[in-house]
Amino acid sequence: MPLRNIYAQGDFDGACFLYSTVNAYVALQRETPDFEAICKAVAQVDHPGDFLNGTVGTTGSYDNNYALLEKNIRAILANLGNAEFLVQRIAGQSSPQRMEELVGPNSVAIVRYTGSSDNSSDMDHWVCVVECDRGDAGMHVACSVRLHKALDGLGCAYAERFHEGYGRWSNDILSERQEYTLVAGEVFQISIQP
Repeated sequence: MPLRNIYAQGDFDGACFLYSTVNAYVALQRETPDFEAICKAVAQVDHPGDFLNGTVGTTGSYDNNYALLEKNIRAILANLGNAEFLVQRIAGQSSPQRMEELVGPNSVAIVRYTGSSDNSSDMDHWVCVVECDRGDAGMHVACSVRLHKALDGLGCAYAERFHEGYGRWSNDILSERQEYTLVAGEVFQISIQP
């Protein structure tokens, strides 16, 4: 299998929120943080046990606690490198059109969605939106369970796509071809100074 650019989670954890934050860092910095930085970042997360249980994740202590979600995004990013990140929670319901405004050359979005992507069904999941296709409302995402889903069953159908526009990688799409909903209030724009 070729070298991957998107981090993937394991079988038994509910850590997609953590992975979406690390994948946001990678998308914006275009570099992989070193292992010690990742360990330091994850070690300081509030309520770490929630992420070790695949049935909990952010539906436990973090549920509707937007300040806690934002605090932990900021803390993870601060521990991964020296860049200054701006984290802004987007209140209310978001749409693909709104995502086009949030994702740009110096910004990505971390979103929670329920439903199906082009490659996964019946999800309650956090991903990093790295690019939006104008016109068909497709959001290209860095998804931490895409590799695992591709390895279920016969053969491996895993692939990552490089987007020339912003120089980022994706491995799944939220599009009009599938039914999904962005969870209201659980969208965070992550920006970096150029």
